[in-house]
Amino acid sequence: MFRKIAVALLGIAAIVFGPDAALAQRKGLVDVSPPHYRHGFWIEGGLGWGEEQYKFGNDPYNEGLGKPTFGLRLGGTVNSHVRLGAEWNIWVNGYQDVGGDGYPVDVNETLNAVMAIARIYPSTKLGLFLKGGAGLGITYASVDYGNSTSESGFATTLGAGWEVQLGRQLFLTPAVDWYQHSFQKRDDDTLYERLLNFSLAVTWQPGR
Repeated sequence: MFRKIAVALLGIAAIVFGPDAALAQRKGLVDVSPPHYRHGFWIEGGLGWGEEQYKFGNDPYNEGLGKPTFGLRLGGTVNSHVRLGAEWNIWVNGYQDVGGDGYPVDVNETLNAVMAIARIYPSTKLGLFLKGGAGLGITYASVDYGNSTSESGFATTLGAGWEVQLGRQLFLTPAVDWYQHSFQKRDDDTLYERLLNFSLAVTWQPGR
């Protein structure tokens, strides 16, 4: 008895609501995309805190120095499991030292990574992703009276993060990333620099 009543009610609901609901979905009036749906172009910017360490050749790494970081990323979406793109991450250290004439000078150091990246999302319903990439590393230092030096080399990165969906187009993205740099000069020991970075970014994907 109750089963027949339930079937009848479901049939009536399908007749009353079914056609209009399907038409609304087709016209795009109803959002039927799953949570954390990823699509199209995306761009991301954020701030962080990174601990940098360096060494020469086979020497041990130094104790490390924590300083602010900035990251900019952009690219496209292959499907709901894969995003591809490019990334620029910079670690910035400013301090005061004593010059050759005994007077204090302002020194600015940066560690840059410019690379191609891929983000892998194991689930279409969650914002969790794993990241990997490779590209160009640049270490740079300058003093306030104009002298500067820089080296370029190979950089790689591994990381993980979570896209917390604030809206269809907007995400808040905390992440942790590991960057490894190597800089080689003829007749000099290889300079290795590494960075453990914790960041918080805003990710925007325009379009429907």
